Amino acid sequence: MLNAADFKIGAAAADANDFIIYNAVTGALSYDADGNGAGAAVQIAILGVNLALTNADFVVI
Repeated sequence: MLNAADFKIGAAAADANDFIIYNAVTGALSYDADGNGAGAAVQIAILGVNLALTNADFVVI
């Protein structure tokens, strides 16, 4: 399971460990390699909008 601190719902990373970002307005799921928004996040999927996603919805292998 993805660590809760590594998952962010919003438009961009907000702190040093926001690696997976779900934009509930657009449905974009992005990966931010540096976790802090300094570098550009890469969109990895498009999901539905306003989903009730949590870190528990992601499995890291």
